[in-house]
Amino acid sequence: MKSSYNNFKLALYCPAPDLFSISNTKLEQDLNFMEKHLNLSKVYIENHRGDISLSKERLIELKGFFEGRGIQVSGGITPTLPASYRPGYSRLFGSICYTDPESRRKFQQQVETAASVFDEIIFDDFFFTNCACDYCLELKGERTWEQFRLELMTEVAETLIRIPAKAINPSVKLVIKYPNWIESYQATGYNTETQPAIFDGIYIGTETRNPANSQQRIPRYASYSLLRWMEQLKPGGNGGGWFDSLDCTFIDYYLEQANLTVFGKAKELTLFCYGLLKDSVYVPALGFQLNKLDAVAAELGNPKGLKVYDPHHARGEDHLVNYLGMLGIPMEPSPHFPKPGEEAMVLVTAASALDGEVFGKIKRFVQLGGHVVMTSGFVEAMQGRGIEHLTTLRPNGKKIRIGRFGVATDSCTFRNFTEGEPLSYPVFDYSTNGTWQRIVGFNGDNNIPIVMYDHYGKGTLYTLVLPDNFADLTKLPVAILDEIRCLLTNPLWCRLEGKASASLFLYDNHTIIVQSFRTDPETWTINAPAGSTLIPLAGASPVQSHRKHEEAGRVMVEIRLNPGAYATYQIVN
Repeated sequence: MKSSYNNFKLALYCPAPDLFSISNTKLEQDLNFMEKHLNLSKVYIENHRGDISLSKERLIELKGFFEGRGIQVSGGITPTLPASYRPGYSRLFGSICYTDPESRRKFQQQVETAASVFDEIIFDDFFFTNCACDYCLELKGERTWEQFRLELMTEVAETLIRIPAKAINPSVKLVIKYPNWIESYQATGYNTETQPAIFDGIYIGTETRNPANSQQRIPRYASYSLLRWMEQLKPGGNGGGWFDSLDCTFIDYYLEQANLTVFGKAKELTLFCYGLLKDSVYVPALGFQLNKLDAVAAELGNPKGLKVYDPHHARGEDHLVNYLGMLGIPMEPSPHFPKPGEEAMVLVTAASALDGEVFGKIKRFVQLGGHVVMTSGFVEAMQGRGIEHLTTLRPNGKKIRIGRFGVATDSCTFRNFTEGEPLSYPVFDYSTNGTWQRIVGFNGDNNIPIVMYDHYGKGTLYTLVLPDNFADLTKLPVAILDEIRCLLTNPLWCRLEGKASASLFLYDNHTIIVQSFRTDPETWTINAPAGSTLIPLAGASPVQSHRKHEEAGRVMVEIRLNPGAYATYQIVN
């Protein structure tokens, strides 16, 4: 009987160029290597990419080959076309011009071919358009590119995919894979409001790689946060996460994508792709890791974290959720603002300000006893939109470098002072005693707000002023990181203390995971409720040390992790 993982499926994506002329003998050799290390349940056979399209006969032959090995088979399409389909106009990455009749005909033809062979088709994350040809310009008119492309790609999903595919195969399952660049969806037509209802399922790219040298600049926590945001789009319809080995400077960077995809509760992991992995050192390492992750996944409940309001089509303070997540703050982003009483606290960012009704939502939420954390970008974006009724903070347009901090007011000074590397911060003016200080930054005889708060109704509004470079958050002194964590995790039962570049994942059955992203061994403290016992769970990396003591009525457990390692525990009271 074919081996499989107990808590998720493992799939391999096979691009059309890799399968176009490969012999069954070579295909068998490559699969023997992969299946020596990986428990493959499924393959996606791609019938079209760019200028390569596989015939129906070839697809049927390949489908029979994989099924003969006990592997489930689905179809895949990468919606790209060569330059010959729109001569005279440049398009990035071969994206399709969906206003061109011949391009539309070719794409629909490939959808129909796939639907005639497969009962499931996934659309790789090139289902967008960046065409600005004369006809696109004419149809766009006075609309913004975002408005035009969001509407166009909704029509394409319905007219060129759903209707023709279902006509040929009424039972075919159509799955849209959303890319990892969520902050830019609306610019190229990915419509998270309309498309999930058109497709039978959604999927998410959890590729993060190495942001220090990668074109996409996506912090590694996104492998988790993207899954969590997507789960809100089509509950139960999120098929899984898809990642690759491109630009992974270290093997750990590749394995971390697998870790966080599993931590985010993906039902399926898709490996891109056959051509990259058929003779790769990543395969044995991943096989080792997936066996451990399968044991971890068996223990996890539903993820919990700080609710972050990130509406559809929004951008602003890009990737902030992921930078905060890598400070050890559990995050739960959502396209929906919570109702009063549904959550104790919600974080709003510059992206949240896209919602024209956000002021009223915040006002009701706080007035009834909720707590809202506003970022400096949100406060700036809401100038003239009612924010003056919630706080006296105002951006003055100046910048200042901060390397010394004060925490918690004590009479006319602060209880604690700490120093670190100087960082550039925006300056906000405020009314003393109208808005109060929790953390400030010093430069000479001046201090500026870092964390402030205002009371409103039965609740409280906090403002978190962010450094100009969000990556600099990792350079903050530990005392400041711990104070920010204390604020943002206040509604949660557990928090992490110590240096940055580590993540804490919490679940409703009181399991927790701590993942290190550092390149050197480091010690962190898990701050848990009084009377807690932390029971190590199967599947974790070896922990170098584990020490427990009590402090201020809390249980403090110190753990030391190697680079790329993670620890899993059940918290028992």
